[in-house]
Amino acid sequence: MIPVRTQTGFTLITAIFLLVVVAAMVVYMTNIRVVQQTTALYGVQGARAIMVARSGIEWGMSRSIVSGSCVASSTFTDPAFAGFNVEVRCTQTTHTEGVIPIAVYGLTAIASSGVYGSLDYVQRRLQATVSVDPP
Repeated sequence: MIPVRTQTGFTLITAIFLLVVVAAMVVYMTNIRVVQQTTALYGVQGARAIMVARSGIEWGMSRSIVSGSCVASSTFTDPAFAGFNVEVRCTQTTHTEGVIPIAVYGLTAIASSGVYGSLDYVQRRLQATVSVDPP
């Protein structure tokens, strides 16, 4: 008579272990992908904030030089800014070169988007100094 071997289920335990390991790797890789996409998105938002702040500085420079006086602190949005607000502040001082007074404008632009404290909040601040050429 041929002896009958009883199956112990070792293969089933191995298969379940491999399925759990592969599932854990898939979850881990998906998590890494989401983190990479979020990091890239935040980097783009930071670059956009810098460009909006730069636009605010250029707007302040133009207004100060054209009007010959410091523009009042103002906050504005524009459809081109796509969700960003920019605040432009200006201070004016006078510098004397010999006997010629030269107006010097100190500009600060703060661009922000989102709610402070939330994950999607971004803010960038730029400062510039500009003066009109002496006559």
